[in-house]
Amino acid sequence: MPARLPRLLRTFRSPIPSSRSYSQQLPRPLISTRIIEQPNFAPVLNPVFRHSLRHSHTSRPVVMDPSIQPNGVSAPKPVLFFDIDNCLYPRSSRVQDHMAQLIDEYFAKHLSLSWEDAVKLHKEYYTNYGLAIEGLVRHHQIDPLEYNSKVDDALPLEHILQYNHELRELLEDVDKSKCTMWLLTNAYVNHAKRVVKLLRIDDLFDGLTFCDYGAQPLVCKPAKEMYLRAMKEAGVEKMEDCYFVDDSYLNCQKATEYGWNVAHLVEEGLPVPRTQASKHQIRHLRELREAFPQFFKSKNV
Repeated sequence: MPARLPRLLRTFRSPIPSSRSYSQQLPRPLISTRIIEQPNFAPVLNPVFRHSLRHSHTSRPVVMDPSIQPNGVSAPKPVLFFDIDNCLYPRSSRVQDHMAQLIDEYFAKHLSLSWEDAVKLHKEYYTNYGLAIEGLVRHHQIDPLEYNSKVDDALPLEHILQYNHELRELLEDVDKSKCTMWLLTNAYVNHAKRVVKLLRIDDLFDGLTFCDYGAQPLVCKPAKEMYLRAMKEAGVEKMEDCYFVDDSYLNCQKATEYGWNVAHLVEEGLPVPRTQASKHQIRHLRELREAFPQFFKSKNV
């Protein structure tokens, strides 16, 4: 087992000058700060699926298969990390649009803002921190788990997402003897599990690393600490043994800088970035067979 990795501070710098930050013009609401205890989550997925995150209130890793090691895997091997939202399902599903609407409504209601100001502040926090919720927690002492219940958990995913035979066929083509398949998302555990269950691919992954809304401070991609935590939980020691696909330019760019092997998913119909975020740039997940052929049973289908 590798030595415990040090906790790192994020250095993601906002493109918005601090002197002109819109959030600084807002009064700090008189909301008391309290310690948030993360609830226990019963394994709701296929027993094969296991998630080894250490919850904020306990140092004991939670696993869904007692026969595996605490790091979530039985032996060290390369890990193929998958982002979830707008990656395992197409952007055309409009999950992001539904979520943005709920976030803007939350900002407007809980911060007593006009709709225009709510949208503006939402965008600023997303740009600055990678997650709107982090700005809310930092500047307004919002309960992140209560926020999650009003936003992510309120999404009507059952009416939006559906089984994708091509996706499952692709994931089943991954040779599990050659790599570990792991989910890496900035969403909370509830949302992550709902999505993969609705897509009917929850049984194909070995584990999950997510943004723990019950922990302070919040840590998410593209912070290096998030990638290091994913490595520890997935049981991989070397940066070069990490393979990753994500639709976020910044997440892919940073993962590449950290030494991961990355494929940036730029969905068909979206503009291609002038400068690639990573070595590999793909239009569809099936192109992973070309980007990382060593992990697939069939090279081209």
